[in-house]
Amino acid sequence: MKKIYIILFLLCSLLKVNAQETGLTFGISAGINGSSLNGQNVDSLSTGGAPKSLTGQTIGITLDNKISKYFGLKHEVFYSRKLVSLQLNDTLNGDYKSKFKRQYIELFPVSPAFYYKGIQLFAGPYIGILLNASLQRKDPDGNLYTDTSLYGNGTTPSKYSQKIDAGFTAGLNYEFSNGIRLGGRYIKGFVPLIENANTKPQWKIYNESFFVTVGYTFKNP
Repeated sequence: MKKIYIILFLLCSLLKVNAQETGLTFGISAGINGSSLNGQNVDSLSTGGAPKSLTGQTIGITLDNKISKYFGLKHEVFYSRKLVSLQLNDTLNGDYKSKFKRQYIELFPVSPAFYYKGIQLFAGPYIGILLNASLQRKDPDGNLYTDTSLYGNGTTPSKYSQKIDAGFTAGLNYEFSNGIRLGGRYIKGFVPLIENANTKPQWKIYNESFFVTVGYTFKNP
């Protein structure tokens, strides 16, 4: 976790310097996200019931490149913790609640944006890089433990987490004159979350997230 914050701090410093030199606008944001899973094979992962969204955290940096009074391009990177509640079952423990936990670096490389007074509307592509994934399970004594095997490695043949997600994002920000910014965004992934190489057809389970953030835009002197 500390390494992630150090990387974000360094990126933040570099982009702030670049923004000051070129007239671009640099900002930071933090907030919460609600993550969920969708797709026709969700019950293959949440075997005892539909998954439920849980609240995670997110922090990120934004570079706005306004090419006219009303139009511009956004370039963003976020770190996000995503949590989903599942209902699992097995022969020893029956039905029980479990948490599906993941951490992502989420890239929004270029989002065309419309600006009007303090309002910002934007949409564009999304790329998610999975850092880790885990699932709570119960042992034969009924005790919960963290199972990281779902993340997988180079030798895992099937039922492991896809390391790259991709899709689109759309959002709305409102920026006050003092630089404080309130925002919300929707993210939809199109890449199946679980790689099931030994099973035909592929499980159709996808990411879906909503962000609510508070941020600050550094104004150029």
